[in-house]
Amino acid sequence: MSDLASVAGVLSHYPGVAAQSVESLGGAGGFSGAAFWKVSCGDSTLCLRRWPKEHPSRTQLQWLHEVICRVSANGFAKVPTPIQSRGGQTFVSLEGQYWELTAWLPGTADFREHPTSNRLDAALVALAQFHQSAESIESVAGAAPGIATRREQLDRLCLGEAEEMSRAVAAMDWAEFQSRAATIMYWFDELSAETKPILELASRSRFRLQPCIRDVWHDHVLFEGEEVSGIVDFGAMRVDHVACDVARLLGSLVGGDRTNWKQGLAAYQSLRPLSLDELALVDAYDRSTVLLSGMNWVQWVAVELRKFENHEVILARLDEIIARLAEM
Repeated sequence: MSDLASVAGVLSHYPGVAAQSVESLGGAGGFSGAAFWKVSCGDSTLCLRRWPKEHPSRTQLQWLHEVICRVSANGFAKVPTPIQSRGGQTFVSLEGQYWELTAWLPGTADFREHPTSNRLDAALVALAQFHQSAESIESVAGAAPGIATRREQLDRLCLGEAEEMSRAVAAMDWAEFQSRAATIMYWFDELSAETKPILELASRSRFRLQPCIRDVWHDHVLFEGEEVSGIVDFGAMRVDHVACDVARLLGSLVGGDRTNWKQGLAAYQSLRPLSLDELALVDAYDRSTVLLSGMNWVQWVAVELRKFENHEVILARLDEIIARLAEM
């Protein structure tokens, strides 16, 4: 079945949706393997998303949608709330893949083009509002799962995976990627020893855990003027500590600029204060994210041989990571 036929088949499950035009957006600049369409229906515009076959599972997607719907019901409406199908479900299964239909959120992810103090505050306040709306949905005590995952990854890399990746990079026929990968692996060798004890210390503490976006970064925060108009893409959402979101968002918006970090943290804490241990956890998440994100790209491209639509975007992402590594 062609994509257009599949789109028509999915839309037929939604009563009252009469598409006047459908625009394919491909992966919309992302790397998850999802595909998107902009659907115009008279006075309304909708977003149709086809999830990749690999993830999420039906159970995971049901949980994601439950969290998003309850966050919206709790007062934070700047999320893509799924529309119910004729059968009362929040997604449609077709040809072995899950599809969801949501309202089209207004705005543009253009903080880097227009970085203002007010916009930085607005982004962190919006994140705090999301966390406040989500904390009553599911809340448990425990060690931060993301820290445990990073410790395990760091150990595997130090025990031989990094050497395997180096050999895979050497065998590539992509000079621009190879040079950047070599720089990333150099910094990994330089910084891994000092990152290990930070993760070990962070792993000993117990915190209140709740639904977190986990991939809230520059391209997923939409603005209209100085205000945040929406946060998109919740495919990575899991139960974790809010520090993972704070670190991810601030790092992507302002890099390593400590003045802007201080401002962003103050804006977030104007709604949701963080303890000293939680602030240390933010730092642990940021440092480990910077250290490991470049190695993830080397793994995906050189070892797993994943295919991506836009090579220039990948190289730009690696340059950003290298700039952060040099600041650490």
